[in-house]
Amino acid sequence: MRKLLPTLLASVTALYAQVGIARDNHGIRVPSAHTLEQGFVYISGNFENVSDGEPLALDGYTDLSTGEKKKVDDQAAASGGSLQVSYGALDFLQFSLSLPFYYESKVSGTDLDGFAVGDMQASAKVSIPLGIPVYLSFEGDIYAPTGTKSLGFRPRHAWFIEQDKKSFAYTTGEAALAGSAFITLDLFGMVLWNSFGGYLTTMGSGSDVFLWGTGFELFPNKMINLIAEVSGEMRIHKMGHIGNLWNEPARFTPGLRLHLPANADLIVGADIGIDFLRGRELGNGIEVIRKENGRDISYEVPSTHEIAVVFAFTKTLNFSWKDSDRDGVADRMDMCPGSTFGVKVNSRGCPVDEDQDGILNIVDDCPNTPFGIEVDFFGCPLDEDKDGVPDYQDKCAATPAGRAVKPDGCILDTDNDGVDDNNDLCPDTSPEEQVNSTGCPIDNDHDGVLNERDKCPETPAGRSVDQDGCPLDFDHDGVPDDMDQCPNSAPDELVDASGCPADQDKDGVPDTKDQCPDTPSGFSVDRSGCPSDNDEDGVPDDLDKCPNTPAKAPVDTTGCPKDSDGDGVADYLDKCPETFPDVLVNGSGCPYNNKKNLNIIAKQVKFRGESDEPLNSAYTAVNDVIELMRRYDFELEVQVSASGPRAKAVSEARAEHLRDIFKIKGFDEKKVQIEAVGAAFPPGVKFTAKNIKR
Repeated sequence: MRKLLPTLLASVTALYAQVGIARDNHGIRVPSAHTLEQGFVYISGNFENVSDGEPLALDGYTDLSTGEKKKVDDQAAASGGSLQVSYGALDFLQFSLSLPFYYESKVSGTDLDGFAVGDMQASAKVSIPLGIPVYLSFEGDIYAPTGTKSLGFRPRHAWFIEQDKKSFAYTTGEAALAGSAFITLDLFGMVLWNSFGGYLTTMGSGSDVFLWGTGFELFPNKMINLIAEVSGEMRIHKMGHIGNLWNEPARFTPGLRLHLPANADLIVGADIGIDFLRGRELGNGIEVIRKENGRDISYEVPSTHEIAVVFAFTKTLNFSWKDSDRDGVADRMDMCPGSTFGVKVNSRGCPVDEDQDGILNIVDDCPNTPFGIEVDFFGCPLDEDKDGVPDYQDKCAATPAGRAVKPDGCILDTDNDGVDDNNDLCPDTSPEEQVNSTGCPIDNDHDGVLNERDKCPETPAGRSVDQDGCPLDFDHDGVPDDMDQCPNSAPDELVDASGCPADQDKDGVPDTKDQCPDTPSGFSVDRSGCPSDNDEDGVPDDLDKCPNTPAKAPVDTTGCPKDSDGDGVADYLDKCPETFPDVLVNGSGCPYNNKKNLNIIAKQVKFRGESDEPLNSAYTAVNDVIELMRRYDFELEVQVSASGPRAKAVSEARAEHLRDIFKIKGFDEKKVQIEAVGAAFPPGVKFTAKNIKR
């Protein structure tokens, strides 16, 4: 508890890390697989301090030229940090540049203390969209040897240490290349699981390191999210023995991230190294050979400090030029991001009012209204009499509704018959001719024959008439042509009110040809007058909700294929027609889970030779059946078959053995019916579920 309490109160990192601290908007030492959106810039600065009250060397150091050994009792602080800038060139492509800096306080007998920069890191990260809540990306890194070689006691990375050669604390001393793969699993927006693995090699010495890390982030979208990670580095030449791996850098990293306004984050946390669990012991660290003041010294440092603390501040800036609504204004400056395509907008992306009538262009039906003209809700000049002429141009402002008007808004009557052109059905009437309200010569029955020569003056409206004004009847069936839907009836043929051959059930087939004269109203029928049934399933097409049922497929009263067991697979396709309720099945109707498929279970019931002694697998299978009977309510039918000259006797003995097993399990003959069928079927056992209650 003495060590755990400060750990929970601080934030996380140690000096060994491939990806650094606060590399992106998720995680601490283990970043997510996400990349920045196009045009976004991410800035991160952090400071770390791993002064845990212990000397940097486990047992002092040895001057290799003299063999003299000196103690290192200083509780020296080893601090540092980094500055990083990342840029989203595309939504799936991100470039980053990071520069670390380190500080070592006084180490007795050496001049290695001091502040200096480390190796600059440039990286490119590509994300791959998968269309599911799993995200994948790959990153390539280049490390430039910009770090200071003359300072530092404790190496900051595993690849800074060359086996049996001189090493450095702040740099590898040569260029290095790395490649990493990142994966992120998003669990309903509540938990992010981030993991990565990478490989790093130096260009000259060929020091190879495996980089790894995994961790969870709780409530990633809340103001405060909790983080727990495990990460480390492994030198490839040390991976051949488990004892070597125990000494390689690894740490547990709990911490939290606080989301601040303006896309800024504050990160605090703590690293718990391996030595926190096993203690600091000589032989558990990493051997280092270092040049200092012209001499070579050798010493052993812990792979990680027991506890390290870190503080980081990050900020994301939006310089994106994305324009989602294509209005010419970037999304980051667009105050009206949903503008309709093609609508004119101002510098803030909002629709404008070009004619200054108070109605925005986006809803202005008359966008070029003269300045100062009063408009309606749609931005068009007012037209009180609704004659199509705006009030500011209308010389006859009170024109009755529906009248034709001239450009000045006054009534237009071209033939001067007193009826405006808009309502004048006979616009060329002579001025002296008497007309009705539609501007046409008077015709009381409106059949087109003037009253003075109309022999049928009371012809119903809309009827076609001959030159004498009487209704036309071409086939002389007593039904006027305008009402006659069958104008070519045979002489003396009996017709209905529409002039067509009588059709009692009104299915379009005359009674003389109708083999189903009582077809319900509205049903589609075939040539014989019987209800159509194209798929021949016995259900008329007009009632058939599944009109293309395969031939001979069993259907219900609606014409749709039956699904007796309710598993979503029609009976004619169902190879397992008695599936238990709510069991997930494949396209053939059989359960994905073989333990819920009686056919599969039955194949496991086998006996020794021609005896009735079941194999062990048979007991397991019977127990699976019993488990199903206890879970579902059904009756079980068992058929036992055998082969050979004693098939009948063998099948009966085996059936009796199975009957005893089921009785022991509490199932009597009402629940389980077992039948010995001799050689009627191929040898084996067949389970069939009956009367499944759903």
